[in-house]
Amino acid sequence: MNKWTAFTLAAGLLCSASVFADKTAGQGVDDTTIQSEVKAKLMGDDFFGGSGINTEVRKGVVQLGGFVDDAKKAADAAAVAAKVDGVKLVDNQLHARQGKASMGQKLDDRGITTKVKGSIADSDLGDGFKVNVDTYNGVVLLTGFVDTQAKKDDAGARASNVANVKSVINGIYVLN
Repeated sequence: MNKWTAFTLAAGLLCSASVFADKTAGQGVDDTTIQSEVKAKLMGDDFFGGSGINTEVRKGVVQLGGFVDDAKKAADAAAVAAKVDGVKLVDNQLHARQGKASMGQKLDDRGITTKVKGSIADSDLGDGFKVNVDTYNGVVLLTGFVDTQAKKDDAGARASNVANVKSVINGIYVLN
């Protein structure tokens, strides 16, 4: 192994250490493998394409999050994810888009998403935990993993307090 390969491998392991702070090395690798396989299958499926789906994996629990065209696509994506080896559970937080979003609304949604992310970033989710934020027509979807119900509730409250948010779907998964 040459010096650069060894350096790159070491740097990658050090960078991933904080992400897997509450997991064993094996769990982190397994979750990364599962996540890669789920994403590849969603991208490879002709019916879906996988774009716009947040895919998170924690201790074998796969969470799919985002807004999709219809409920059937959400169910199909969950079925694809469930077939991947090592998946213990699929938490399907894919929601059908309601109505058409105008260009102005899309810009407003981006602004809302940025403000919600900023507000949540100010809270302490703990090592290796993160929350994904998606917005469609003023509806905010929160997904990801936290380790307590209180942290989930705090993220939901922070999102609700952002201007122009019509409603919040708090799909954060509490995993301990």
